[in-house]
Amino acid sequence: MLTYQSESSQWERSERCERLAPVIHIITTARRYTSAWYVAYLLLGTVTAGLLPIVLPLAVLAFSHRLSWVAHVLAAYNVGLLTCPLWGMVSERTKSYRKLFLGSFLLAAGGIVVLLLFRQLPLWILSAFAIGAGSGGGATLATLFIVDFTEKAEWEARLGWLQSFNAGGQVLGLMLAAALLRRGDTSALWLCVAILLLAMAIGSLNLPLSDSARLTDAAGQNPRRPSSVQVLARFPKLSLRSAYGLHFYDWNLARLRGLWQAFGVTFGRFLLSWFALAFAVAAFFAYFPLMLSESYNIPAHATAVIYGASSTIAIGLYVFASHLTLRYGPGRVYHSGLALRIFGFGLLLVPFLISVASRPLFGAAGFAAVVIAWPLLSVSGTDLATRLTHFGEGAAVGLQNATVALATVVGIVFTGPLVARWGYGAIPATALAGLTASLLMDNNIWRDSKHAASRRTRRERRSCGQSADAQTV
Repeated sequence: MLTYQSESSQWERSERCERLAPVIHIITTARRYTSAWYVAYLLLGTVTAGLLPIVLPLAVLAFSHRLSWVAHVLAAYNVGLLTCPLWGMVSERTKSYRKLFLGSFLLAAGGIVVLLLFRQLPLWILSAFAIGAGSGGGATLATLFIVDFTEKAEWEARLGWLQSFNAGGQVLGLMLAAALLRRGDTSALWLCVAILLLAMAIGSLNLPLSDSARLTDAAGQNPRRPSSVQVLARFPKLSLRSAYGLHFYDWNLARLRGLWQAFGVTFGRFLLSWFALAFAVAAFFAYFPLMLSESYNIPAHATAVIYGASSTIAIGLYVFASHLTLRYGPGRVYHSGLALRIFGFGLLLVPFLISVASRPLFGAAGFAAVVIAWPLLSVSGTDLATRLTHFGEGAAVGLQNATVALATVVGIVFTGPLVARWGYGAIPATALAGLTASLLMDNNIWRDSKHAASRRTRRERRSCGQSADAQTV
């Protein structure tokens, strides 16, 4: 009897250990692949991915009472994000990683203070540019602390945890926005300043102090290539907002001069489809707090809650999207992501076409569908860029992100006057037109991606066979 009870208790303990194994694994990897300064990146996500997307459009409209000014300020913010490669190049040439990282938080905080203290559009444009530049600089330097100061074998794990911190910060920021926007004052923007200053203080913990001990490659002989900006082009999912990735580039001018040749092949059609996709949603993500409030009777604090819940679901969909891409191919997943966003904007357009009693339901469901579609598009789009390219994966993904940057600025500036003239109904209508164009250009991409993948597999097999023959000789 005692033996039976002992065996039963051992079995129960082993079963509990099996259930706790995933938790133990997460804790173990977190201790190994994270550091105290990761919290600074979490706080950056709290401000730039959580609070500002909700608070900034509302503040600009409340201060100026001009809808067109929202487009100018948000476009300047996105132009500021274009400085990401500049931060990378300056840091690697001057070796001032630490100063630039901490200074980026101060720059973003200063931009918000200028926005709060002055009421002139030129100063607001400069402050929005500073906020975007500081945000992009902080994210760029955070990733450089990984790719320049850790072993290459640890990049994926560390960057994954860094992205998780940023995503958690986004959800936290959206919940703070939901709580603060009920007050209707400027406390949310002042809180952004305080959080950025706190991030600056925390960001100084455990950072590498110099570049004197840069790591070498796996062989331990040759130093890594000097430009980590090219390396960062391979990690486009490090995002400051749920709809856009950071804009890292491969500054290889010899490759970029041959860009015009890409538009005659499948990769060029994919870039055009990617441009149309980003162009279509740019205005929506600039105006969505105002649009949902005035057109669907969804208050700003409720918008923040819906955004937070949708972003939480979207975070979990990245792994699922990867499995779908492996099983069905990136083209079909990309096609499905476009279809889901078309469905979402279709729901948003319905209340402008017919009279419906449940306008908030259409607004909430459409908004959620637009946000949740992003993991499908992000994962499959990155896979397509690397499969279809004919001049290097790093340059291809860099051009993909550059396309997002250009389309975002152009889309906000182009749609702003339409919104000022015809109201918020112009946003889902323009989005549907852009997404439909993207879908039409995407028509045969998935077939071409299969052919490209099979050709690449054959090349790899031939190269493996040749290397094996050489080793035999």
